[in-house]
Amino acid sequence: MSNYKGDDRILYLKINGNWLPIGCLTSNSITESSELLQTTTRDNDGWATSRPTMQNYSISFDGLQINTTISGGNFEAASYDRLKLLKRNKTLLDWKIQGTIFPVVDYGKCYINELSEASSVDDLLTFSGTLTGYGKPLV
Repeated sequence: MSNYKGDDRILYLKINGNWLPIGCLTSNSITESSELLQTTTRDNDGWATSRPTMQNYSISFDGLQINTTISGGNFEAASYDRLKLLKRNKTLLDWKIQGTIFPVVDYGKCYINELSEASSVDDLLTFSGTLTGYGKPLV
């Protein structure tokens, strides 16, 4: 995976039915939170509890920019050019995290929330982004 920073835990998006790598996870890359519904029990009206209702998660990643959309490009990957179009079109996407050392770690549905060009590394342009999902990630 020479097109990505890091050496394991690659983030993939399902685009046109194919799982395409988009980048490597950054440190502290997955954050999850739950919205809680306040409840009481029937047996004890004074006993208040909380029950999780909606799961929110965010995944941060980094990648190297490569040509993935025009003639002569790498159609087996997804990069800044293709991700920018998916973000602008507000496309609901499937994601998964897979490593060379570990099997699939997690997967779910998301939108591209943030996408930005970053600095160059070894004469290559980099980019970073954040995926945001709602509902429980599918494990």
